[in-house]
Amino acid sequence: MTSSGRSITTHNITSHPADNAILVEYSVDNDSTVRSKKVILGDLSSLNDTLALAKKVILKCNCVTEDWIDDVEDVIIELCNRSDLNSSDQQHNADDSDDSVSSEYVQEVCVASLEFLYGTSDEQLSAVNKLLGLCQDVGAMEYLIQNHQLMSALTRLFVELANSSELSFAIGKLFLAFSIVEDFHATLSSYRVGALALEVVELEVRRAWHRSVGATNDVASSLCLATDVDFSSVDLTSRAYTFSNKQEHVILVCLGILSHLADDFDVLRKMTKKSLVCVLSPCLQQKSMQSVLTTLVLLKKASIFEETAIGLSSGDGKVIPKLVHLLQLPSVTINEVTITILYNLSFHDDCVSLMSAENIYSPLVAMMQSSTCCSVFELAYHLSSTEDNRHMFVKEGISPALVDALANVTSNKAIGTGLVGLLVNMTLHPICAEEMMHLGVLDIMFRTVQQASDPFKLQVLLKVARNLSDWTKSLQAMLHQALAFQAPSILGGLVKDSSLYLQSKEASAADITDDCESESESGESSLASLYWDKHFWDARVEFLLQRALQCDNDDLLVEWIGILSNMTSDDLPAGLQWIDILDDNHSKILQLLQRIIEPSESSGRSSSSNDDLRMEVIIWLGELCTSRECSSWIASTDLIEDINSVLRSSLETEGSNEMLLQILLTYQHFLIYNDTRLHVIAGYGVVDAILSCLRREKVLKSTAEMCLFLIEDFDRDEYGELGDIGKSIKSQRYELV
Repeated sequence: MTSSGRSITTHNITSHPADNAILVEYSVDNDSTVRSKKVILGDLSSLNDTLALAKKVILKCNCVTEDWIDDVEDVIIELCNRSDLNSSDQQHNADDSDDSVSSEYVQEVCVASLEFLYGTSDEQLSAVNKLLGLCQDVGAMEYLIQNHQLMSALTRLFVELANSSELSFAIGKLFLAFSIVEDFHATLSSYRVGALALEVVELEVRRAWHRSVGATNDVASSLCLATDVDFSSVDLTSRAYTFSNKQEHVILVCLGILSHLADDFDVLRKMTKKSLVCVLSPCLQQKSMQSVLTTLVLLKKASIFEETAIGLSSGDGKVIPKLVHLLQLPSVTINEVTITILYNLSFHDDCVSLMSAENIYSPLVAMMQSSTCCSVFELAYHLSSTEDNRHMFVKEGISPALVDALANVTSNKAIGTGLVGLLVNMTLHPICAEEMMHLGVLDIMFRTVQQASDPFKLQVLLKVARNLSDWTKSLQAMLHQALAFQAPSILGGLVKDSSLYLQSKEASAADITDDCESESESGESSLASLYWDKHFWDARVEFLLQRALQCDNDDLLVEWIGILSNMTSDDLPAGLQWIDILDDNHSKILQLLQRIIEPSESSGRSSSSNDDLRMEVIIWLGELCTSRECSSWIASTDLIEDINSVLRSSLETEGSNEMLLQILLTYQHFLIYNDTRLHVIAGYGVVDAILSCLRREKVLKSTAEMCLFLIEDFDRDEYGELGDIGKSIKSQRYELV
């Protein structure tokens, strides 16, 4: 439809809940935003020709096309019935000074309505509308629901195939009013109202499919509407459904009933077993936003069961793609409910695969930038558990959204668990870590760290910082290889653009190529590292050290020391080396390290916490031993003897292979320099302990062999002959192997 050069599409027509008016949902041109217009009809008490009024509405309202005339007339009829009912109620209320309905009047209406329920269809509809008028009073509702004959008649009519949609809708509204009161749920269950409501929805879904295929013969109709067909065995997700306005109204009230009854966990479980999810799937194809939302709310409740995830991921799997598509609608409420459903389904691997195939990453990233819904980050956290999914998030540009979300976490605001997990997982991806570093995430994190007092928030932020420090350490290692082999392509996969970190000595960074043609004839490297110019950590090293020295929380101390162990000399401020830091803070650092490494029965720490801290300190000492000066500083303390003691005790402890592995890797650093080497070789039982590791698992065995080779190489005289220790190692190795 066009109006003033604009194309208008009508989406849905409903009655106004309070006024005699029609609500029209429509959109203009290519704008996906659904708008609403209220068409006031005025007094309908004396209306005789509903079709004429429907034509008049279409003529005057430019947002409704002629093909919607049946729906407009249906709404007008509904409003007329409601107007008659209101007039009757107003007359009754005028006779009573009290707001409550008298018991005599309730009984009178009940008796009259019960008689009409066995009459013609018009009489039945009028009777139900009369009963609806009593639902404004809880006492009247209690009387109605306790009337066995009345409830039996209503439940019988509710599911009769020959009944009109208007009657089913009216009875559904009556049961919906009952279901709002939790005390009535047991009575409704005794009349199987929930099961009947589900049957009505099934019937309307069959009718919608029958309408969509355009079947006109009686055989097709009987097959489509047959009530003895096992509905749960029919694949409904792959079909197309065309719901009329009347059908959507009936389904809306029935799903409302089911949603209220589903607040009871046992009832919800029974619904799920009675093909609830199979029925809900086609209902997602309704036109009305309210109908879709009601479907989603009930589906959200059912999504906590594994059977729901299995059902939605089996077959052709059309429901999950439909849910992903709903995330693009301009409805915050629908988006939030859909996200919660997908989050519950994300615990099932097959559902995650379907979400990934539908490219859920793009709408999720968009919602992160514009929504405060915690479930968005929780769903993204689940999806980010695999490397492939992390890559897809990076491809959709998640890094700025993460940095912005972190920036919005103030000192007095708790950080959501979803955002926490997502930050930790995504910083494992090298490109995401690089992008976040260039977006200034360290400034945001450490500003928050300085203000935060919550240990959990601190620990999470430090885990993220540790992942980022792992990336900078890996970057430096790869830069050394790129310089050695004159191949910037080595940085591929770790950074987006190698020219940001490597520069030719003869040309600008833009001239760098991945081949080695620019290598100088003298054999000297033609590339220079630009890492130090980035100044990622130099202004923060002192802060990291001081917070570690002052920390009395083991969980936080593990993270502080883990970050420090990733700091290289290129991460330090200009003119400062690690030996300078060690000398300036000698007593404090030594006291901290010895307190952690030395076995202590009175430390008050759990064994697992103590082991984690010891392991981090041992790793840090190995990383510090990168210069002769630092090795001399370490050798001047009793730290190596303490590590030797941990090695001997770990050999006698079950499940200590990880500790043994880290000690052996640290020994490899110690064995390079003379001062620390002597403390390792001369340590009581150290060589024998290393030899015993040859009988352990493969990784531990190969690491022990490397330590033994280093000891042998250094234990030689000026003529290259093995010393006593070297000979002993050689003989025992062959005996063990």
